[in-house]
Amino acid sequence: MHSYSDDSVTHCGLRSFERNNYFHGKLLDVFHFELEQNYLNGKRWLLNRLISGYGVVCGLDVLPARDGRGVYVTPGVALDRAGHEVIVPRQSAPVALPTRPPPPEGGEPKKDDYVHLCVLFQPCDTEPTPVLVDDCGKVTNCAAAAVQERYKLVIREGKAPDIACECQAPEVLLNGRINYATLVERVTRHCPVVPADLCIPLANICLNGNEPITATSVDICVRPIVYTNDLLFDIILSLTSDPAALRPRGGKQ
Repeated sequence: MHSYSDDSVTHCGLRSFERNNYFHGKLLDVFHFELEQNYLNGKRWLLNRLISGYGVVCGLDVLPARDGRGVYVTPGVALDRAGHEVIVPRQSAPVALPTRPPPPEGGEPKKDDYVHLCVLFQPCDTEPTPVLVDDCGKVTNCAAAAVQERYKLVIREGKAPDIACECQAPEVLLNGRINYATLVERVTRHCPVVPADLCIPLANICLNGNEPITATSVDICVRPIVYTNDLLFDIILSLTSDPAALRPRGGKQ
């Protein structure tokens, strides 16, 4: 006998998915169309979150604005910790940085005064459309006909946490061989939860008093990155001692 639980969400942010079962004559309404979208989106976001990981996939450089008092973000793609795809399709508008009061007379501006820039997934209702039929007595004159998946840039005080580059599972190798039992324990005992804060840090920015922002004021090494298959393969090639392996691979650039 198979056990089955219909709990909607577990402690790991997991849930049982439900999809349409089509048959001739089935009445399709808002609920069933939303069910279809939620099924496909939910499965994709789950795979992004648990298999691909989170961070910057490509692009999203942070550069000083021309006026020296802000920064802008170049086009790119990121995945947040819920698996949402955060897409910046074109160069962003300049983001103004906070100003600081001048130092006391004769004082020096703080050299370690930092803020950090984050990007967030931001769905927005669009295409307002007249509603011709009310929803079970709920009178509504207008509703959004589409949802556009946008992004939001946020400035936060202080530095973003440093990225840990140390191995998080040194016990995986035992006497030069893979310790499979340790791998099993790591996968089995840990299932990432979806945090409340889905912010993806892009850069630390040193304000240096109210001096103009330059390229040296921006540190992008605090951003998490997604290790794509191509990137992992390049890392493996760079670690090999065979110079022939450093040749272009399969015509890829």
